[in-house]
Amino acid sequence: MANAPLSSEGILLYCPHKFLLKCARLMRSLLRQTLTFDRNQPPNWRRALRVTVAIGLPLFIAIWRGEFLPAVYGGVAGLYSMFVDNGGPTPERIVAIVYMTVGMLLCGIAGYVGRWVPGAPLAFLLAFSLMAGWLQGTGTSVELMSKYWLIAFLFGNSDPRLSPLAGTYLLLGGLTGIVSVLIDRVLAGKPEKQFGPMLFEAISRLLRRRHSNGHFTFYFASKILAGYAVGYGLGLTRAYWVPLTIAIVTVYDPQLSIAKLIQRLAGSLLGALVGWAVLTWCHDDTWLALISMALGAATALLLNRSYWMAVVPITALVMVLLDFGYPQASTLLAIARVENTVLGCAIAGLGALIYLRLQQWLPRERRKRRARV
Repeated sequence: MANAPLSSEGILLYCPHKFLLKCARLMRSLLRQTLTFDRNQPPNWRRALRVTVAIGLPLFIAIWRGEFLPAVYGGVAGLYSMFVDNGGPTPERIVAIVYMTVGMLLCGIAGYVGRWVPGAPLAFLLAFSLMAGWLQGTGTSVELMSKYWLIAFLFGNSDPRLSPLAGTYLLLGGLTGIVSVLIDRVLAGKPEKQFGPMLFEAISRLLRRRHSNGHFTFYFASKILAGYAVGYGLGLTRAYWVPLTIAIVTVYDPQLSIAKLIQRLAGSLLGALVGWAVLTWCHDDTWLALISMALGAATALLLNRSYWMAVVPITALVMVLLDFGYPQASTLLAIARVENTVLGCAIAGLGALIYLRLQQWLPRERRKRRARV
């Protein structure tokens, strides 16, 4: 009896080097698709101006008053105000920044107070993770806003030395974000053209949603809890970076999450190197504030052209801001950033692959019946 011809899978089993070659080609194709630079997108100079003002004002106020410890929260809030602002009508942009800032303040307080109540951190983490997961799919402004609330909780829950002025500088960062929008409006003479969904669009999407979004909400919250447990279980330095990374790279499309975590990983590795270099050779607070402003502007200019390249200045900026409030060994900070990012991306990627495999077996979510006229 003649032997049946081998399938392509059988040939690969008999020829391991061909299997490895195929894997290498797939990886090269994936990297080529994810690590790109879109030259057709113009740099957003107005956004760069806004984030420069939003980051710089809190830091220089902190230098003037000698309040370095809480300054990091003002800089972070100023940076985040850029991401929830997608242009469009000025009142809607201001309201978005207000919602983000007040929500971060309340979640940060919950994280700090929860440290003294047994079981409260886990309950708050679950609640904020479920809320952030449920709001995914509503548009970038509200999606990121809900993630920033979760991140504020992680910040507050992880810092036993949290200064009472941290909340004040957080509000100051949101206020400077609003001021930056008004300055940009006056200088340009007209509002910036909207380039992404804002609050009204998010409300519209929620009202049109015909399902509970339960599967994705559970998937999102499960990954956050897993990252929190693994990071703190291993006793990592700044373990909150693990669930933070998972929250940032997890988007509504699981396949896009895999691409985003590759971009995040590549950008974080280079960004940690840049941050290490800055903190190793620069120890002047004024120069650190100026470098933070430059890194924020670079983030804004690169964000719509290449996400992985934008992650480079973001990572370096976060390291500089943390050193601004908590001076520490630059090498240890860079190592902690890299190991937590790698671990967070690994958990996020594994969760995305499991979710993709299970999607075909999950029952369809019950859709809301439209009222019959």
